[in-house]
Amino acid sequence: MARVVLALCALAACGLWLALRQTGGEPPGPPGFAQQPVPVAVAPATLAPLQQDLHALGTITPLARADLRSQVDGELLRLHFAEGQAVAAGQLLAELDARPFRAALAAAEGELARTQALLDNAEADLRRYETLARQDAVAGRQLDAARAEARRYRAQRQRDQARVDEARRQLSHTRIVAPYAGRVGLRRVDAGNHVRAADAEGLVTLVQTSPISAVFSLPETRLDALRRAWARGAAPRVQAWDADERRLLAEGELEALDNRIETATGTVRLRARFANADESLFPNQFVNIRLILSRPDPALSIPSAAVQYGADGAFVFVIGADRRAMRRDLALGPARAGRVAVESGLEPAERVVVEGIDRLQDGREVLVVEQQG
Repeated sequence: MARVVLALCALAACGLWLALRQTGGEPPGPPGFAQQPVPVAVAPATLAPLQQDLHALGTITPLARADLRSQVDGELLRLHFAEGQAVAAGQLLAELDARPFRAALAAAEGELARTQALLDNAEADLRRYETLARQDAVAGRQLDAARAEARRYRAQRQRDQARVDEARRQLSHTRIVAPYAGRVGLRRVDAGNHVRAADAEGLVTLVQTSPISAVFSLPETRLDALRRAWARGAAPRVQAWDADERRLLAEGELEALDNRIETATGTVRLRARFANADESLFPNQFVNIRLILSRPDPALSIPSAAVQYGADGAFVFVIGADRRAMRRDLALGPARAGRVAVESGLEPAERVVVEGIDRLQDGREVLVVEQQG
């Protein structure tokens, strides 16, 4: 009989528990074991401008790079730089033996002077023949010959002048100067060697280090957001971080966008420009790029720690006036600096749980222990 009574009591307790679950209540449970409110930390959904960060891997690339080569054949007399030295635009870097080129210039100038003397004499004869022709004292054939002679010497003077200009150009190439400010690398040829214009390796490499650029790629899906941000006027800001993304190396701005998408990777290449006055960025260095796109319109955002992901997508727990947690599905936008934009699913000032989520379920009573700003 006692066993029958115990069984009926157990069935009644189960029925009561199921009825409470269907009405949203909590089962009473044994004394001392009632579900206590879950302590949580919450934060409000705020409406404020939110910037969007696009992350990429970039390579530091000089805006200008030149392999300095000799434009003429000759003996390398002197090098006027130290390896790794910073040089100014127009600074003398190397000298070749200029004596053969000075001799060639002197010969060309002498030939030009000789031709000029012959031309002066031919023009004087032409003037005399023209005077006699007005007096009908000379045959027309002689006047034509004098004119042809003067034209011949004018053409010869033009040719000799071109030879002089070429000899001067050759002579100027015996002094190798820096085409722009930058930093030279390790030398490849020592003084005393005979260098040729056909040498492919060159004397040294010069790279421009200030300013400098970073080349990186972004997925084509980000292209619309990037173009909209650029269309607002100011160029988007770009940050270069070290390999661990712990130290900001430099900050610059986006300079150029490639004119096509790489079909193999579905990405587009971009170039950012940095002043690099302290030379914290080094050519061919790998950096982490953050491209910052500003959004002028206020956006509703919440802490990223509040967002959970399930089979149906992103959701959060919202704390209502009755101090109970309510699951709310969200449509999310871009994220930056620990916050994520909410496209739909929340209203401003609604409180979302950021700590204590692992013990929550829909309808569970909570105890707010901390309100985050």
